[in-house]
Amino acid sequence: MIRALLLDLGNVLVGFDHSLTLARLEEATGKPAASLRPHVYGPAVRAFELGRLDTDAFFRAAEAAAGLPRVPDAVWIPAWRDIFTRDEAALALLPRLAAGVDPILVSNTNALHWEGVLRVAPELARFFPRRALSFEVGAAKPDPAHFVAALALAGAAPHESVFADDRTENVDAARAMGIDAFRVTGAKDLAGALRARDLLAE
Repeated sequence: MIRALLLDLGNVLVGFDHSLTLARLEEATGKPAASLRPHVYGPAVRAFELGRLDTDAFFRAAEAAAGLPRVPDAVWIPAWRDIFTRDEAALALLPRLAAGVDPILVSNTNALHWEGVLRVAPELARFFPRRALSFEVGAAKPDPAHFVAALALAGAAPHESVFADDRTENVDAARAMGIDAFRVTGAKDLAGALRARDLLAE
């Protein structure tokens, strides 16, 4: 019996575009986006996603790595936060999830990206009252500890759970723990996989 449905966020329920961040920083600093990328998306991002850096500390670490002067928060915040778009077809599946199955959001994200997600899809807070967000639980997929945290929120064993993600390495990690996991490439196959497991009401 399935008791928990663990769902990834990015490229499953919402889209995102990191190039928007880089373009906005390039415009503000004059430094080419290509040269910014390895520094802005360097080790500091991992620490931010694990909750080891707060937003201000992440900004300062990224600036130092990229050799940038201090960038105003009025530039940084929207540049980093406002990169998300709704996947209407995927979000429309949420009200149709089978009763009795606990939906848990399992995402590698940071506090400011989560804020950005809620700006475009505020209903996610309602559909997922229990969330294993990496910056809150201190672990990130494919680390088994992230799945352990999600399962604990649902009070479910691996064999009682289903997991959907867009990244193969995360799907493989979940399967290695005994979770029924599948890769998502769009709302259509998400719907099909949920339907095949009797997790979607018609």
